[in-house]
Parts: sequence; C-alpha cells; structure tokens
Amino acid sequence: MLVKHFNISRREAIRRYLDMAGFPPRVPPKSHEYPESPRSPGSLESPESPGLHVYPVSNGQGLEEELRRLAAQNACTESNTARKRRFKLARDVRAIEKRIGRELQVADLMPAFDEWYRLSRPFLDAAKTCDVYLAKFFAELRKVRVPTGEGETNTKALEAVVNLSPSELPVIPGMPDAPESWRRQAAMHREMSRRSRGNTYFLSCRDAAKAFSGMSYQAAGDIRRALERLGVIKIVRVGDQRPNGKASEFRYLLS
Repeated sequence: MLVKHFNISRREAIRRYLDMAGFPPRVPPKSHEYPESPRSPGSLESPESPGLHVYPVSNGQGLEEELRRLAAQNACTESNTARKRRFKLARDVRAIEKRIGRELQVADLMPAFDEWYRLSRPFLDAAKTCDVYLAKFFAELRKVRVPTGEGETNTKALEAVVNLSPSELPVIPGMPDAPESWRRQAAMHREMSRRSRGNTYFLSCRDAAKAFSGMSYQAAGDIRRALERLGVIKIVRVGDQRPNGKASEFRYLLS
C-alpha cells in the first residue's frame, strides 16, 4: 500500500474536515460482525508507495478484505471515470453500513480508499492530489441516497405490499379502524424492515406513496408522521430536503 506521512497540522486538518462532515471518531466500538484480527499500523507501511494514508485498523480481517475487494471492483480502468467508479464504491460502502447496522469508522474506510486510489491512479487526473480524491470520497458517502441493492429492495417490498389483502395489513395500535391507506403505509415499513433483517432502512415519501393507489408523496409524508406518533415507526434520520437527496431512515417498531 502507498503511504504518506502527515505532519501534525495536516493530520489535524483532515480530522477537522471529517468532524465537520459528521463522520464518527476514528476509534470505534468492537464489531460483532467480524472476529477481531489485531494488526499493527506499522504493517501498512511501504517505502515504495508515496501518496496514501496510514490509519489504525479497527475491524477484523473479514471486513477489511470485503472493503478492499469492493475497492478493486470499482477501481478506474480508463480515464474520466473517477467520479462514476468512486460513487459506486460509496454506494457499496453504504450497503455494508446498512447490513451491519452502524456507520463505518475512518479506520475502516481508509484501507478501501487507499486500495481504490492505488489501482485507479494511472487513470486519474495528474493535477489532482490524493487528498482531493479522499475529500471527494468522504463527501460522496454523505450524498448516497440509495445504497447498492436498495432500489431492488424497495421494488420487491412494494410488489409484496400492493398484493396484500386488507386483512393481511398491520393493525395500528389504538386505531383498529385506521384507514387502509395508513395500514398499507405501515405494511410498506414492515416489509422494508423484514427485507433489512430488522435493521434500519431508507424509504422516501415518493416510494412509500406507491403502496396506495393515487396517493401523493405529500400525503405519504403526513401519514409517516402519524405512524411515528402512533408508535408504528421511528424516524432515525430525516431525509434531505432537496431533489435526489438521501431518503429518510426508519426503524419499524411493531412485532
């Protein structure tokens, strides 16, 4: 791997940038998804590789290997493809975060970026430094609206919900006679939760509205707030208020 030794001011500048972007600290809690495989930060160094960054490894070898594999799959193989390939890597990373139920830490992400940059470097803009591409990668993690595989999840969830009979829809606590539109919205959340293995999931108002014929996305937003008040769902993160922004993140609360 390529290595670049930062002086104090530069390391501090990167730390502040990541803090401002909302990324969690470098030292994460232990992951329950992969067994730990301690590795010395010094083992990442290579005198033949100027240009990249050294961060302590925070997860087991399984996660690191998966991230490196994704980085290799998304590495540039021709010029003028950096943005497209890098954004696909960001979508893949967000899919992993969804699967394990937490955001990856800086120490998790750096090996993936370093591998992507190392393999992509022959096809990158020589006028742009490694730091420029690093900043773009972290910024794009925040821009991902649909993690890899999630568009298909939404489509399949919708297909399942629209085919449910009224008797198969969830019963809303305290409102046994709730409108079908409310119950079908609750069913959409239930189905998304099932397909996310009980973890949080993303669902836009426009996608949720498709669960009930003729519903507007504004009406779906109102019903979403009602379902939150009634204890059907929890809004983990409010979506971006802009076109093509990230959808809201939810957790389904009923059994």
